[in-house]
Amino acid sequence: MSESRAGTSVNPYDNIAEYYDTKYARFDADLDFYVEMVRRAGANARVLELACGSGRVTLPLLEAGYRVAGLDASEKMLEIARNKAIGFKETARFFPADMRNFELGEQFDFIFIALNSFQHLLSQPEQIDCLNAARKHLAPAGLFILDIQNPEIKEQYPADGRLELDSEFQNPKNGNLVQVFLSATAEPAMQQRHYRYIFDEIEADNSLRRTVTSFNLRYIYRYEAELLLDKSGFSIEDLYGSYEFDEYHAGSEKLIYVCRRKA
Repeated sequence: MSESRAGTSVNPYDNIAEYYDTKYARFDADLDFYVEMVRRAGANARVLELACGSGRVTLPLLEAGYRVAGLDASEKMLEIARNKAIGFKETARFFPADMRNFELGEQFDFIFIALNSFQHLLSQPEQIDCLNAARKHLAPAGLFILDIQNPEIKEQYPADGRLELDSEFQNPKNGNLVQVFLSATAEPAMQQRHYRYIFDEIEADNSLRRTVTSFNLRYIYRYEAELLLDKSGFSIEDLYGSYEFDEYHAGSEKLIYVCRRKA
């Protein structure tokens, strides 16, 4: 068995970029939501996604005819996004940058952070730095969306360190079966969970190629998130509990904030 791991100085998504792109290619639960929200921002809206990854959300917005840009700290993920954007009528721009501290020299009508990506920021100073950078790049009448998980609901996986089969898929390049295993452990005092992913690819000769990565996510409670947004110069226009625009309640899966810059 061969094995590769993400080192401490390496972005945890770099060595799993192709696997990640394939694993989440079929996840589209939020796409209609974002297409509708960008529509509300205007037909000529300039769009920026922070932590865009391999373009899962960015590219459908490009396909819908919007001027889109994506920002991510993983160059490997951006390389996939750029390759997938080839052939579209419109042109997408992708920037290698840290969402905690970026300067693009322009403003956008719609900025968003999708699917819990904000939770990779593990301290309040990091969170505020990110929100301040987003506000700085948001046009005066623009919309900002923050999409995080509601920590009040029970996690899909127990945080007891047990390794569970998460999913399976075929590697589109060679047809090999890839099995994805996941374990989680909790650090309640830090409002964090540690996730460890193992991607086992079974080669044609039945040998195993293993790729391992891990990262922490911080859980953010409702009024904590609202204080962060307020402190960073945002006013909250709407709070949804799902991608179907349902009103938020304690049992909602999501905390989706629709915000504008304060006057």
